[in-house]
Amino acid sequence: MSDNWRQTMMNITDRIFPSLPPEEKVGSAFGNEIVSSLPLQMSLYFNIVYFPFWLYTFLSLISFKLSCLSMLTQTIISVSLFLILILECARLYLGVQGNLNEKIPDLAAFWMFSLILQLPLQLVFLCLNTMPVEIAVHSIMCILLMSQLIFGFIVLRDMAKHHKLRFHVSQFYYSQHSKTE
Repeated sequence: MSDNWRQTMMNITDRIFPSLPPEEKVGSAFGNEIVSSLPLQMSLYFNIVYFPFWLYTFLSLISFKLSCLSMLTQTIISVSLFLILILECARLYLGVQGNLNEKIPDLAAFWMFSLILQLPLQLVFLCLNTMPVEIAVHSIMCILLMSQLIFGFIVLRDMAKHHKLRFHVSQFYYSQHSKTE
């Protein structure tokens, strides 16, 4: 009876996960594979190092321009700067923790903060600036952000696939070995 039930479960899982070749379903060293991304970690590190320089440059240049701007523009810039300060710290923390510890929720939050909140704010600052120094500083920040979005998506996809395969192996194949012993 238990062999029949086990075979039924194997058939069901093969139908649920048809894209998994048999060589990926078994393996004792499968759970030890590291799927964190070195390019994403390097990009996050460069962003952590670059952020204080970006902030200093932005604050020093905006102090000259603030008196010439309208009240609406001053308010938009002030609120945007406050949001960027808070979001950037939280975003970088989530990115580093999600990548190094292979935590999908942290990495997904990092990616969504980057795409939905940080990218539009950085693009607004890039488009509103007219000084070459500001354009250069914001361009570097946007390049880092775009690279993190690309690498983050790739890592999220690979990490989700890895966790799915690891779950599949642990639930259906290791339980089979423990019951036969």
